[in-house]
Amino acid sequence: MKFIDTHIHLQDYKQTYATQIIRRAMEKGVEKFVCAGTSPADWESVEKLCLDFPDIIIPAFGIHPWYAAEAPAGWKRQLENLLEKYPEACVGECGLDGAGKRETVPQLPVFEYQTELARRHNRPLLLHAVKCQNELNNWWKKLPPRTVFHSYNGRREVLKQIVSAGAYVSFSFSILSNRDGEELLKMVPSDKILLETDGPYQSPLPDEETKPERLPELALFLAGLRNEDEKAFAARTYRNSLEFLHG
Repeated sequence: MKFIDTHIHLQDYKQTYATQIIRRAMEKGVEKFVCAGTSPADWESVEKLCLDFPDIIIPAFGIHPWYAAEAPAGWKRQLENLLEKYPEACVGECGLDGAGKRETVPQLPVFEYQTELARRHNRPLLLHAVKCQNELNNWWKKLPPRTVFHSYNGRREVLKQIVSAGAYVSFSFSILSNRDGEELLKMVPSDKILLETDGPYQSPLPDEETKPERLPELALFLAGLRNEDEKAFAARTYRNSLEFLHG
């Protein structure tokens, strides 16, 4: 079985080197990794990983909503330069986050520019969307064709809108903690579901960094919840990943 980790932050691991993480995951059948940047502060690290592991790491450059207010002068030109330099690069991780006391209004112009950039360059968009249902109502028709709502673990009402918009939905181990997880998994069409670890985050175990070598294990869990054959599910999500990444 073959897998693609469609969302991981290889630049953020503290307990293990990226070389070891990638090697162990590839031994388990994980062939490619979408390495997502979250601000200009880590774009250089993502770029270096991409150069160190060509054809294995697919870079993604974006500004996470947590860091939207800190976006430095010139970030728009810098981001577009990276997309022009790397034709396979995705846009993201970007989006909106209204959790806690966060205000989504300052995030909107940063998100809007990245959405426009993804459409203009025909790139996949890695979307972080947390507690922003009202704001999303203005965006369903503006999202690029290849948009993924990453590590989905939200409400069924929002997922219905995502599915209606034709977007992809990616699941990590976090969905296993959702009491409605089985229902949510079954709501996503078979040609729109993706797999990810969001490593080193979203670990199913405390004090442990999530590693992409566990992606086959995640596929087994999700296939079981969807009442699908594991091999068929893995093959389908692998094809979906290629279609999402390359059109």
